[in-house]
Amino acid sequence: MRTAEQHAPVAIGDAAMASGDARAAAAEWRGVAPVPAGPASALRRRLGSSPIPANAVGAVVVYFYFTFVDPLASNFTRDKLRPFFVFISVTTTLLLANWYFGRRIFGPVITWRRRLRSGADAGRVPEELRRRALNAPLVNATLSAAGWTLAGIFYVPYLAWVGVPALDILRTFTGIVFVGGPITSALAFLLSEFHWRQEIPVFFPYGRIDRDGAFRVPIRLRLGATFLVTSVMPLLLMLVADVTLLRRVGPALGEEVRTLLRTQAFIAIATGVASVAMAFLVARFINRPVQALRAAMARVATGDLDARVPVRSTDELGELIEHFNTMVGDLRQAERVREIFGRYVSPVVARQAFERGIALGGEVVRATAMFVDLRGFTAMTERAMPAHVVGVLNEYYALVERVCEEHGGVITQFLGDGVVVVFGAPLRPLRDHALQAVQAAVALQRALTARNTTHADEPLVAGVGICSGDMIAGNVGAGDRVTYTIVGDAVNQAARLQVKTRDLGASILITDSTARALGLASGIALRSRGAVALKGIAAPVEVYAVDVA
Repeated sequence: MRTAEQHAPVAIGDAAMASGDARAAAAEWRGVAPVPAGPASALRRRLGSSPIPANAVGAVVVYFYFTFVDPLASNFTRDKLRPFFVFISVTTTLLLANWYFGRRIFGPVITWRRRLRSGADAGRVPEELRRRALNAPLVNATLSAAGWTLAGIFYVPYLAWVGVPALDILRTFTGIVFVGGPITSALAFLLSEFHWRQEIPVFFPYGRIDRDGAFRVPIRLRLGATFLVTSVMPLLLMLVADVTLLRRVGPALGEEVRTLLRTQAFIAIATGVASVAMAFLVARFINRPVQALRAAMARVATGDLDARVPVRSTDELGELIEHFNTMVGDLRQAERVREIFGRYVSPVVARQAFERGIALGGEVVRATAMFVDLRGFTAMTERAMPAHVVGVLNEYYALVERVCEEHGGVITQFLGDGVVVVFGAPLRPLRDHALQAVQAAVALQRALTARNTTHADEPLVAGVGICSGDMIAGNVGAGDRVTYTIVGDAVNQAARLQVKTRDLGASILITDSTARALGLASGIALRSRGAVALKGIAAPVEVYAVDVA
């Protein structure tokens, strides 16, 4: 006898989801497919979501076996209705108990599932309920196994009370607890998992499942249990039936029957050994590639793109592993492209290109432009070897990049011995972009001074021009060539101002717009240099020199 149930709440939830309004809402839910309609689909959902069908069928099979196929004892009671009513009472009691516990455990989960199917935010689901959804198949199987165990325990005193022999009582208990229970519980687990695998994406719409508190049933264990239930256990039951027949009939068996029993025993043993060996090999063939692939994917997740899994077969697993290796190779190539690309442009610009694309266009922003120019570079190229010139440029660029990055600047271009930097661009917004630009210029001049103390024979001297104002920042280009840059009147003034640093004897010059943006509390020492005419600029510009000392 039998059994355990659970999950009647799932059936209730599925019935609600079968309504037209719920299906329409589910169809609009962020990519989650609506619950299929129709009697056949409803039947499949109920068979998968609840262990009742599997347990009920298992209970009926066990009852008929011990009542009609292999009775416990010859006519141990003349009242045939009493065993039937006992079976119905025990089964119904355990079904109701499992239904009650299932409702207590999974009622809130089903409520949230209906909400999520109607468009609720999955992030609001309590973590405890997420774990219950992940553990639902195992809980169903556990409740089923508990029901079968309680049924077996109940039948021991009951059969002893009605006068059934001890060996038949032991056989009944073994059949209920160690045969019917495991088979039905395994079937309930698989059916429930089939159902919940369709529901889990509703609770984890982005595919990132938090496994803390979720019990994992390894593939090897699933395969082993399946082979045990479907291959080994039927053979063992046949052997038990043969032993029971020999015990009951004994010497009265004819030689033909004994030969048949010996044949059955041989077939059962030989087939059982072969089934165990085949189960081990098949589990190994499936589990090992899966575990190797799992370990390699974990390495890739940590950033190790050298992971590779050997391809050992031509089946679907071999094809899957081959595609995985190809994918990792493509990722490795893409990472190299990203690394190389990031060396040609600012890391911020590279990140924007990868995340947003390289569509042409820009936006008007109020920011601060800074132009840095290395003085004496032309004379250096005339007297020094090219390799030496490149080395000096790299050192100079490294200083400018480090200082500007520390103050939130984005380098948009390297122009020979010049560098274009923007502070407050859309890629890295800054509220105090003018102050950060001036502080970066001061820090750069101090870094160059510190560097020149150890390289007095070849000092690096730079002039810096800074202007704040409206400018356009974005991607410009033609054909297949695109660059991120800044354009506008403020940019032009910064470029022209950098040229004036030599004429005015200052290392850093800023416009009046930048000086006003600094404010009185900036702590920056400024010296007015009056109105200066800049090439290409209609009216003279009020200019200030920044004190670096």
